[in-house]
Amino acid sequence: MPTFCIRLEGHLDPDWAAWLGVAQLTHRPDGTTTLKGEVPDQAALFGLLIKIRDLGIPLIGLKRLDESNPPI
Repeated sequence: MPTFCIRLEGHLDPDWAAWLGVAQLTHRPDGTTTLKGEVPDQAALFGLLIKIRDLGIPLIGLKRLDESNPPI
């Protein structure tokens, strides 16, 4: 299953991690939040992005991770 890293503007409350279905939610010193987790397929990825959109949180970046790609 591919792992994705999503960077969002602002500090998202950690309680949202379970609802979004991500394994890791990290607040960064620059005022952004990084979400990291496995996504089973493209439909699930679009579902996750729709949830983020519906919360009104600006998306800064999205990256598929593998051993050669560090988080954004």
